[in-house]
Amino acid sequence: MESENPFFCFPLVYGDEAVVCKAVMQDIGYDIEFDGRWMASIAHTEDWTWIQSAGVILPAAIIEEIGLRIESEYK
Repeated sequence: MESENPFFCFPLVYGDEAVVCKAVMQDIGYDIEFDGRWMASIAHTEDWTWIQSAGVILPAAIIEEIGLRIESEYK
């Protein structure tokens, strides 16, 4: 079933592999997929940093990179 929520995709290196990262807007935060597989949900904190709220534990650098890509998409 295709998502009706806005999304965008971008290339990302994860675990020494190139993947297609899809960020799907949700009511609170974004669902993150790598090559079509749901990996995590991320959201802003009150001080505007990105945190992971669910899913496979991703390295902080990956969460930060995804957050920066999300922010740059909407600037």
